[in-house]
Amino acid sequence: MAYYSKIAAFEVKFFNAVFNTSKNDSCVVNIDLYGNLKAYNIVQKNGLNTTFIDGFYTPVDNRVHVYKSDRFMSVLIHETSHCILENNYKRSPQWLNEGVATLFSNLIIQKGEVFYTPNIPDINFVKDMIYDGKFNLKAFFDYSPHDFADHDKRPYVYAMSYCIVYFFVNFDIDYLQRILVQMQQGQTTMDALGKVFGGFDKFEKRFKDFYKPEVGYNPHLYKYN
Repeated sequence: MAYYSKIAAFEVKFFNAVFNTSKNDSCVVNIDLYGNLKAYNIVQKNGLNTTFIDGFYTPVDNRVHVYKSDRFMSVLIHETSHCILENNYKRSPQWLNEGVATLFSNLIIQKGEVFYTPNIPDINFVKDMIYDGKFNLKAFFDYSPHDFADHDKRPYVYAMSYCIVYFFVNFDIDYLQRILVQMQQGQTTMDALGKVFGGFDKFEKRFKDFYKPEVGYNPHLYKYN
């Protein structure tokens, strides 16, 4: 589990930075790994009333549940993010929760160092919407937490969430820190973005410019809502 420990330490450092704290150094992550799919699905059904995902986090008992599939390490890293975020921000917006977790599940280690890598399918998903003229960031923030558990809506809401967080990592992580301060004081996501960027429309323009399809871009014909 050396690989996991290295990535988890990176996650702790990230959350300490964006929440301006050191308390995550002692954050406890309780992990249940399941080798038996039937046993795992029973737990998943009881916890989420579904059986189509390989891992989930339950804040009520601060526990990560993961089925040991061939991609379990990526899932474990993703779910660990939920646990550490909960240690900083109770009932955080779903875009933040899933966006950061997806960001971390795409980390790599090279020569002992941890690096971000782009999730190309999610980025292309957003590029397609911009290319088609169907991109609507305001509408995205109207989606409810239940939509993230909807099998058909998951590709869209997860791609959008990831791309918002990935934008901040590349643009300026300090902006994310400032937005989180506003949100924890009771501001909505859109109001916080507007306050930090001098208007929500200005944030949306920067976001779209970052993901603007390059000349000659070929859309991938993703389905999105």
